[in-house]
Amino acid sequence: MKSFLAVGIGGFLGAICRYNLGQAFQNTGGFPIATLCMNLIGCFCLAWLFTMFTKRTPIILGIGTGFLGAFTTFSTFSLETLLLLQDSKWLLAILYILVSVFGGLACAWLGFRLTKGRSV
Repeated sequence: MKSFLAVGIGGFLGAICRYNLGQAFQNTGGFPIATLCMNLIGCFCLAWLFTMFTKRTPIILGIGTGFLGAFTTFSTFSLETLLLLQDSKWLLAILYILVSVFGGLACAWLGFRLTKGRSV
């Protein structure tokens, strides 16, 4: 029950943060920079968190699965990519896909590497 509540509270807070950051950093020139930044930050933070804290306590689950799960968003990435393609912004769509996927992997790798051997 503690984990359930922690994930719910974390998800609530992560969604609010994502919404506020999305409002603060409006997409310029049609490129979804706000979602890209949130997803890259989330990839780094989740890899760092789950590598550093290998025991999945309610707090770690609340931060990782709840907060970071709601803060990052694959569905928005998918929709924004589709909208770029519908607007015939093929180059921006391809750039967005490549930077999101490979940048996300690079950020997760960096988060993992920074904590490797230091887990709690």
